Amino acid sequence: MYRLIICLSLLLSTISIASAQQIVNGSIVSKSDAQPLPGVSIVVKGTNNGTTTDFDGNFSINAPSDGVLVFSYIGFLSQEVNINGESNLQISMEEDVAKLDEVVVVGYGTQKKSDITGAVASVKVDELQSIPLARADEVLQGQVAGVQVNNNDASPNASVSIRIRGVSSINGGSDPLIIIDGVQGANMGDVHPNDIKSMEVLKDASATAIYGSRGASGVILITTKTGAKERKPTLTYNTYVTIHEVRQKLDLLSPGEYARYINENRLTRSLPTVFSDEEIAGFDAGGGTDWQDAIFRTGTTYNHHVNISGGTENTAYSISGDFLQTDGIVLGSQFKRFSVRPNISIDLNENLKFTLNSFINLSKDNPIILDARGPEGSPMFAAARFSPTKSIFNEDGTYTQPGGGAGPNDEFNPVALAVEPIRDNYSNRLILNPSVQYQLAKGLTATITGSYQLIDDEENFYLNERVINGDEDDRTASIANSKFTTFQNTNLLTYEFDLGKHEFKLTGLYEQQKIKSNSNFSSARGFLTNAVTYNDLSLGSTPGIPFSFREEQSLESFMGRLNYAFDGKYLLTITGRSDAASVFAENNKRAFFPSVAVGWNISKENFLADSKTIDNLKLKASYGEVGNAAIGPYQSLAQLVTGSNFSFDGDRLNNGINLSTQAPNPDLKWETTEQWNLGLELSMFNNRVALTADYYQKNTTDLLLQRALLQASGFQTQLVNAGEVENKGIELLLNVSPVRNDNFQWNSTLVFTKNENEVLSLNSGETEIPLGGAGLPGLSDSVWLQVGEPIGLIRGFEYDGVWKSDEAILAAAYGVAPGSPKYVDQNNDGQINDQDIVNIANALPDFTYSINNTFKYKNLDLNVLIIGVQGNDLYNIARLRTEERDNGTARSLLNVWTPQNEDTDVPGHNALGNLRNSDRWVEDGSYLRIKNIILGYNFPQKVANAIGVSSARIYASGTNLFTFTDYSGFDPESNSSGGSDTFAGIDLASFPSQKRYTLGLDIKF
Repeated sequence: MYRLIICLSLLLSTISIASAQQIVNGSIVSKSDAQPLPGVSIVVKGTNNGTTTDFDGNFSINAPSDGVLVFSYIGFLSQEVNINGESNLQISMEEDVAKLDEVVVVGYGTQKKSDITGAVASVKVDELQSIPLARADEVLQGQVAGVQVNNNDASPNASVSIRIRGVSSINGGSDPLIIIDGVQGANMGDVHPNDIKSMEVLKDASATAIYGSRGASGVILITTKTGAKERKPTLTYNTYVTIHEVRQKLDLLSPGEYARYINENRLTRSLPTVFSDEEIAGFDAGGGTDWQDAIFRTGTTYNHHVNISGGTENTAYSISGDFLQTDGIVLGSQFKRFSVRPNISIDLNENLKFTLNSFINLSKDNPIILDARGPEGSPMFAAARFSPTKSIFNEDGTYTQPGGGAGPNDEFNPVALAVEPIRDNYSNRLILNPSVQYQLAKGLTATITGSYQLIDDEENFYLNERVINGDEDDRTASIANSKFTTFQNTNLLTYEFDLGKHEFKLTGLYEQQKIKSNSNFSSARGFLTNAVTYNDLSLGSTPGIPFSFREEQSLESFMGRLNYAFDGKYLLTITGRSDAASVFAENNKRAFFPSVAVGWNISKENFLADSKTIDNLKLKASYGEVGNAAIGPYQSLAQLVTGSNFSFDGDRLNNGINLSTQAPNPDLKWETTEQWNLGLELSMFNNRVALTADYYQKNTTDLLLQRALLQASGFQTQLVNAGEVENKGIELLLNVSPVRNDNFQWNSTLVFTKNENEVLSLNSGETEIPLGGAGLPGLSDSVWLQVGEPIGLIRGFEYDGVWKSDEAILAAAYGVAPGSPKYVDQNNDGQINDQDIVNIANALPDFTYSINNTFKYKNLDLNVLIIGVQGNDLYNIARLRTEERDNGTARSLLNVWTPQNEDTDVPGHNALGNLRNSDRWVEDGSYLRIKNIILGYNFPQKVANAIGVSSARIYASGTNLFTFTDYSGFDPESNSSGGSDTFAGIDLASFPSQKRYTLGLDIKF
């Protein structure tokens, strides 16, 4: 009986198990891009029962309802899924970067990441695309060690400054070479992050020497998407809307406080007051104007991006369209852009491939003038200084004007400056980039690429009389047209072969490039009406002198490269490039740029092959030379210039020409940068911890500098090769994955960069060179180059507070009274003069850093990016002008010195020398900023299928929400340098940064 019961139980169990079998259907996609994955292996765990996905990523398998399915696919993490009675499963598989042995774009080809010997950093494109920005350059912030990205200002079409391993040139430029799909000299602002397939940053000379004369400041390589063969069409739609708010306003006096300060100031100096008690009471009750509130508004951005991609057996295509509109936070500022990027790749036969990448961009920019002077000046600067006691309009509807007993006479109505000038700037860009690739034999490939790039710009300006309440003679208009074309031909031959454990890759190149540019400018004033604005300059009664120019330059190059690897352990790269540039003197047009790099994959040695701790360990070292030819054409030649008026018939003046004040230089040649690099790559614990570290030293010699000449020479200056600048530093990138399981992942990346910059020498016999003022009269010769100091040096007097009452006798010896600014007498000669000027500030930071944390829990993801800059100085010109004695608007003036208030650094009403160029206006520009916080939700596959899409994601983000800094200006990151490294520490109250709040949606069909 007992045995019978056991047998019946076993039979029932077997029947039960058999009855629990079911058909399980499903589909599998890539988690990164939601593309179907064909050929994925699916096996019922513990059995030999299995299947694979079809072309569309679908599968069907017979499995127990309580069984486990195991999914595996080359290059992706294996995954186990409990069936739990489900009959339909939607699976997303995640790429296993560690197993892919990534192929990295290194310029004129690709390389396995394990074989790279130079300092090449790959940007995580999926993280790029998760940040709601329309420009790829901004997204680079905090992503790559050794790369510093600064917004010169935060206007809708702001320029971005990118510096790779410091500033290496004065006049030759320190911008990196941007290459998009092989087109050199491209613009990162034209690339939408969603169109990028890969992005690499080449940092050391070994990596950049293949670009010779254009690689001195680093190279950024961008490859855009081309679709995939044998894949059905996929439609992706990305959209977001952003609300912008000014991050911080300047701390200024209220109308009532300002009126009381002006009266007190004038009484102290025995002058009549300006405001009555009744007027001040009216200001306290709400009268007057907060000019910052008057010009700032809530800005908005709308972005729509559409991509269609797919392919057939022999064709792959990707077509993207993008529309962006930003209404800036300052009245009158707006930017619109429409672009299309169609890419197609066709296999004409087994050995022949044709690719066409193209790009069309149309944009309109209505910028805000950032110049702090003149009737076309900056509304931000004017808002800081214009009297808050004035209203926006007079009773007759005209704008209030400066003066009248209060406020400076050199600033105009901020609202008028923002809304009245018409600035319509149009830009059309076209890139055509066809290429043909032919496999001549096994391992031997020839590629011929031609590219054409056109930039057609038009800048229109009209200023009516309302800004200054003038008449028709004050109406001015101008039109500037410019056209820039680049032709590039690249002929590439590569040969790859193996000899046992020896792997070789040879690359040969012949390349030529021609650049043409021309522009013209016309203007007029004295229009009878404002109706036509700039559209008909002939209506102006007084035409301006027109201006035009045309120039050409060319570059011819040869390059050879050897990549060698033995047994995957020992690596060697040798590169040589010869460039001939037309911009240099006849005998110095051609130069040769060599480089060599070695690498050792230690982790592939036998003593580490079985290590359960170390996944990868590589040492690498490199040396190379690169050049810099970033100067305009004809600089080595004697030039003729216009502007010399002469009388042709004794009555009428005519415009003539004469020799330029710059002397020719028949010996002008390249700047040359030589660079050493030592690097370490380490990953451990199944790639949960990865460290990349580099030490570098690069010296740029033969700097292109202007040298002053003796008056007897007949010239004023000459462009010469003289001087040397050094950059050296360390770069660290640490990536940690503390948690990694099916439901929750946490990834953290720390980036740290320390760069030391020093001018080693200048022109022969010179130890210092003045470069100019800080942007305002009275502050001349503020910016300098000095041997032994970094670029970005600012000089002035050392401020030592305010003379106190008990120092009256000593103050009198210096010709001032208590309450006046006290400056350090450096040489103790009893007077304050130019001999007491010292170095007071430097714009370059001691180090930069970022911390990027990504958290994923099931369908939720959270990204937090923190960036920081430490040790840079900013010369706050806006603060200088708002703390002026007679017309100051800064709230700090409430703490002005008086005999009853001596514990202050703010000089008194009777102060003399208040506007000296001194470190009183220098502030610490260090900051820590929570740059981005992004919270996203990926809809479950069932929900996505129910609404008829392949995938859907919604996200919300905040940008610049929190900034920790002691800087009192609009923003420690922005400046008015326009990208100039020597003037990077000067802040003229540029377009303020903003807090941005974004809501976005990504859908894939």
